[in-house]
Amino acid sequence: MMNHCSSPAELFIQRWGEPLREALFRTGDGFEIRVLKWVEGDGDDELTFYRTSGVCDIPVPGADISHRQEFFLGCDPECDEIAESVAQLGLYSARSGKALSAQNIYRADGPLWPGTELSGFVITHPFDGELKSATLADGRHVEFLMLVPAFSAELDFASRHGIGALVTAQDNAGVEFWDPYRKPTSLLPPQ
Repeated sequence: MMNHCSSPAELFIQRWGEPLREALFRTGDGFEIRVLKWVEGDGDDELTFYRTSGVCDIPVPGADISHRQEFFLGCDPECDEIAESVAQLGLYSARSGKALSAQNIYRADGPLWPGTELSGFVITHPFDGELKSATLADGRHVEFLMLVPAFSAELDFASRHGIGALVTAQDNAGVEFWDPYRKPTSLLPPQ
């Protein structure tokens, strides 16, 4: 589906209206990543979403030149402190030369924000109903990938057993993965 938008931010504004907040991260090496915030849903189904715009200006290593990516996460309660870590993940491919994709894990250089033990992200395909991809006016095909904040032990678990096993173990343990202020939980490996 061709879109007449020149950027993901423009697409997001068409779809969800003006963001509640925007953080802009400029790097010394010429990159600019915006992290935009919206609240969607009502009551118990309300989530705060943080979506990148600008990652699609960075070619994905090893992919067709028109294939690009953007990232998002949904959380409850809101957690504006996470925006910088989301932007840093967006710069990972440009700085490392390695592509990120669904079913990957990303380890930050430290906590996702001061005072948390969350130290990375699990990268996955969006849930049903979420924006999965779009083609921008210039022909770039943008894939949207979902981020789930994770503790170091959860990232280790996913490395050993796979992301599917992590999701199952979290579900069995009653982990509310969307809660950025959750506490670490012991997870049982697959049988």
